[in-house]
Amino acid sequence: MKLKGHAQLTATMRLKSGLHIGTGEVKVGRGEPLPVMELLRTRLPYVPGSSFKGKMRYLLELTYGRKETNPKDKGSPCWCGTCQICHLFGSGSANTTFEPSRLIFRDCCLTEPSVTLLEKIELEEKPGVRIDRQSGKAAKGALFPMKRVPEGCEFKIEISARIFEKDDAEAMQKWLLMGLFLMEQDALGGGGTRGSGYIEFDNIKFDGKDIKKEWREECKKVKDTLLKIQIKSSQ
Repeated sequence: MKLKGHAQLTATMRLKSGLHIGTGEVKVGRGEPLPVMELLRTRLPYVPGSSFKGKMRYLLELTYGRKETNPKDKGSPCWCGTCQICHLFGSGSANTTFEPSRLIFRDCCLTEPSVTLLEKIELEEKPGVRIDRQSGKAAKGALFPMKRVPEGCEFKIEISARIFEKDDAEAMQKWLLMGLFLMEQDALGGGGTRGSGYIEFDNIKFDGKDIKKEWREECKKVKDTLLKIQIKSSQ
């Protein structure tokens, strides 16, 4: 395979509700808020590229299926190494990695206006509680608040797409836009089923060109036929 070049997808991700990307740390004390990921140097919250990539791949596989998975781990990503999703994200197994993945996800940092906003209002704390199914009241000792980046903040999104010989950059663009579309319908980060992580994308560019504002309508039109759009030509 010969690498022809790269195409960048850039966008602004706006929070329509608070966002919690957790650190995986265990709470020290009862009721202590779960922390969010922060950059070591600035102590500002960010979205790791791995979190963004994982959620986009999960939603695409949930929509278009997995051809082959690890029999010992039914929740593993597709590892067939030949489907469109494996072409984009890479195979889930080293044994079926026949070529490099095409997508490189950068860590997502706050825009400058959002940095200024957070300097004024800081992170928010959202209370969470488990309900006792018998009493209908809050269960004793079941408080689990979390830190969230507040609604209205924006993050810079950048995905670098490797374009190899026989690759169709336009097809790759359509798959990426579908990934963004599905993420808007779902949620990013923790607490998505409880209101967190509602996002939308704006100012989208691919290979330096603006994506038209009707991109969501286009995604709806091609959603059922996207599997026919081949990223890699067989010829």
